[in-house]
Amino acid sequence: MKRSIVTLLGVVGVSALALTGCTGGGDGEAASDSVTYALTGDPGQLNPIKNATVAAQSLAAFGYESLVSFAAGADPQGLLAEKWEESTTEVSFTLKDGVVCADGSRLTASDVKASFEYADRKETGSPYRGVYFPATGLKIDADDASRTVTFHSETPQSFLLATIGLMPIVCQAGSTDPGRLDTEWLGTGPYKLAESSPGQSYTLKLRDEYAWGPGGVTAKTPGLPATVTVQVVESESTIANMLQSGEVNLGLVGGDDRERLDSLNLNAINVPARPGLVFFNQAKGRATNDLAVRQALAGAIDRDAVGKVSTGGRGAPMKSLTTSYSNVCKATDITPALTAFDRDAAAAALDKAGWVKGADGTREKDGTPLSLVLLYPANSDKSTVSGIELIQQQLAEIGVKATPTPSPSYTDVIFQGGDWDLIWAPISTTLPNTWQGILSGDFPPKGGNWTYNTNQEFFDLAAEAQGHAGEESCGSWEAAQRSLVKNLEVLPLYESTETNYGNGVKFNLNSNTLVVPTSLRVSN
Repeated sequence: MKRSIVTLLGVVGVSALALTGCTGGGDGEAASDSVTYALTGDPGQLNPIKNATVAAQSLAAFGYESLVSFAAGADPQGLLAEKWEESTTEVSFTLKDGVVCADGSRLTASDVKASFEYADRKETGSPYRGVYFPATGLKIDADDASRTVTFHSETPQSFLLATIGLMPIVCQAGSTDPGRLDTEWLGTGPYKLAESSPGQSYTLKLRDEYAWGPGGVTAKTPGLPATVTVQVVESESTIANMLQSGEVNLGLVGGDDRERLDSLNLNAINVPARPGLVFFNQAKGRATNDLAVRQALAGAIDRDAVGKVSTGGRGAPMKSLTTSYSNVCKATDITPALTAFDRDAAAAALDKAGWVKGADGTREKDGTPLSLVLLYPANSDKSTVSGIELIQQQLAEIGVKATPTPSPSYTDVIFQGGDWDLIWAPISTTLPNTWQGILSGDFPPKGGNWTYNTNQEFFDLAAEAQGHAGEESCGSWEAAQRSLVKNLEVLPLYESTETNYGNGVKFNLNSNTLVVPTSLRVSN
């Protein structure tokens, strides 16, 4: 697969976080009322194994569950699994007893194994292959009598529990006949798909038999909505209007419309979004192949000024290459490895490297101007574009011509070895080991090492980290991240924010910043 640069926001980490005042309930009066949930994009493909977009995962979470869940800074919590054991090469799960699939069948350990085997088949085309589980060297054993499923990895992995444990599980009917997953929900989640109008809305009904939710949540938990209508609303401003009027109970807003919503005393959770990450093309023949040039470019960029502009004043400096919502390695701090902002030192470094100013003020070397392509996603918001234009201005002050170049498919450009020198790529990850996959391997077009990274120190530190399980690996992963930053494979800036609002409903989010269905409580 193409290294999944899709903000695998949906791809590494699932579970409850950021309480808004509600708690898990026990059995009581039957659920009542309904909730309307707005998504800015249509989920599209309903098969949860084949679609990793944010909209698809937001919808699928109502019908499918993973083995475990995580809250930032907290121990993992069981969803389909009641207990587990983990090492760097093996993770074993014991399933909860009595979990019932949407088609009425009982979930077995063999079903879980079959779900992974279906996702692992190349013809399936799952974006989770190589992300939620190793693409090679994985063996799975299932024992239905003991409800145990065990995963063995030939290669040591730091976070087997936090990857394998998070893939959505489809029941036997889905893995046996995958075509059904295109139109039906065949999972264990609390809701069933009652109606589907692609591009418009999806109606979800609470399953009466649901009784294995986290924290003791069941279909009888007071306040859990009996009906959830997921409505596709492409405009954030329209979502804000509908939240304000009460037409929509739940929605995500990331722009200036938050200013008017913040005054309404709605339930709200701010979440990290669109991390500002600038990567350097280190391919031979590129000016940015030279570390001295990369250091000069980084030293000419005022990280704080660009960060504040690109986030509309709502962001915070990045201290890690993983999202601040990550549930692992929370103490990581890469700031000591950052190149200090010093315009004069940056200019002097370019002089020393042989890049001198020409008659037009642009630096050149051996007759070649220091003219760079600054690539960025064409769908970037206005604040991000303003931040990119500020980088252009700051580099111009030291004689570097950087041309902002929007691309509707920037991932195709970088994976095919296209024309770029710097790129603003908002890649969001929740596990530090994800960066080993993103910034290593063969160069394009044979492989996915699209920055042409040759930092052996990073490779060695990443390999060392993979030999330790869980939090024991964090020190090595921090050192590996610092190596990437010091060597300027990447320059981290600010992490932006978006806000989830609830009008008449309380809710929690998972570590991927998605709504947790079992946390919904109608509050009016």
